[in-house]
Amino acid sequence: IYAMHVVGRHAADAIAAAAKAEASKILLDVGGATGTYAEAFLRRYPEMRATVFDRGPVIEMAKERLADSDVRDRIAFASGDFYVGPLPGGHDLVLLSAIIHQNSPEQNIALYKKCFDALVSGGRILIRDHVMNPDRIRPVGGAIFAVNMLAATEGGNCYTFAEIRTALHLVGFERVALVQDGERMDGMVEAFKP
Repeated sequence: IYAMHVVGRHAADAIAAAAKAEASKILLDVGGATGTYAEAFLRRYPEMRATVFDRGPVIEMAKERLADSDVRDRIAFASGDFYVGPLPGGHDLVLLSAIIHQNSPEQNIALYKKCFDALVSGGRILIRDHVMNPDRIRPVGGAIFAVNMLAATEGGNCYTFAEIRTALHLVGFERVALVQDGERMDGMVEAFKP
């Protein structure tokens, strides 16, 4: 968990900037670990509040790491397991950061539905991950990471934009767009709840 923070802290501000989330007021960081990305979003968008959602022991780590953060007063925490229960509702932005590669297509569809339900009408989901080109060999880091997922998970993979878009449409999202290509797990896809 802390290793993800060490890696993520160097990329989080750029992701927050690329998100162009000035209009968003309350972020749900799903599987948010120690809150690295939530913290970056709150620093960039001073009117925003955030909920970091992760398993109980991880939330305790997040509380400890963020105790002295300059944005701590705008962060709430929620414990749970997105594989078995719902996500907290009432958010206008949901962030899935480096999550979908560990899941099978069916698991991602189920997770996208939970994200859809957690959003208010007009809310947006933002997915940060390797987003593969149709040839599935670029970005190269994503192709290599897909092999890692094949070996290390039951059904994980790195997905193309078309695959992500199709799954998002299945649960009701609209206006699906590739916000950013990326070589280092910094591809981003957005979609909106009607």
